[in-house]
Amino acid sequence: MRFSVLMSVYFKESADNLDLALRSLINQSLKPDEIVLVKDGSLTTDLDEVIDRFVKLVQVHVNVISIAQNSGLGYALSVGLNACTYDYVARMDSDDISDFYRFEKQIEFLKQHPHIDVVGCNLSEFDREIGDSMLKKVCPESHEDIVRRIRLRSPLNHPTIMFKRKKVLAAGGYNSETLMFEDYALFLRLWKAGLTFHNISEILYYMRVDSNLNSIRRRRGRKYLLHEINFLKYAYKIGAFTKSDQLKYAILRFPIRLLPIQLVFLIYKYFLRKKGV
Repeated sequence: MRFSVLMSVYFKESADNLDLALRSLINQSLKPDEIVLVKDGSLTTDLDEVIDRFVKLVQVHVNVISIAQNSGLGYALSVGLNACTYDYVARMDSDDISDFYRFEKQIEFLKQHPHIDVVGCNLSEFDREIGDSMLKKVCPESHEDIVRRIRLRSPLNHPTIMFKRKKVLAAGGYNSETLMFEDYALFLRLWKAGLTFHNISEILYYMRVDSNLNSIRRRRGRKYLLHEINFLKYAYKIGAFTKSDQLKYAILRFPIRLLPIQLVFLIYKYFLRKKGV
């Protein structure tokens, strides 16, 4: 079961963070057969140097694809997914770290459960070093439990997933219709197309969440709310949400977008995350 890793990077990423992310891809008990790295627009000199050095030093095939202008995650991942060679594709964000056993455990799970099309895992958040935060993002394990929450929250941790490439492409793959909600929209399309999900109930991924709360800032405010309204319209258009689902989602989630940042952080910390290593 050979597999590709799909990653996108843009100019605002830190070169040091990208270097650690790329190192975690090859420092694996089961190494990928290919890394597809999409440069979403022009990068800084430091980022380009990290990528050039990585390509020269590693034995894994690295396919670097350049997009002339920054076009957003959905478009970048669509281009990258079409360029992937192998039947299985693992996602990875450019500032996170994959656990040493992540790919081995996901591939082994897919071998033992061939009916599963998309498998994710739980993740632990960190700021500067792994372990400096006690917060983790836990998703339901079974397909039934995952789908049960799909109309209120994105059901899987998107950068942790590994999936069957042909089935995801057949369901429409990635697109840029729902800016800021590309992952959630993808899961809705896959669900409507009949794909089967699973989440490994282990922490096999470490997500960088800075202490300055910038990740929360990006998920609030009027601009983000307008993107979210567009996503709800899209979910209704493809038959994933009913009008009632839209209303319930809006009542529960829209107010959070307009609350003060510190209050939003407390909601994330005590209601949307779990504590523990």
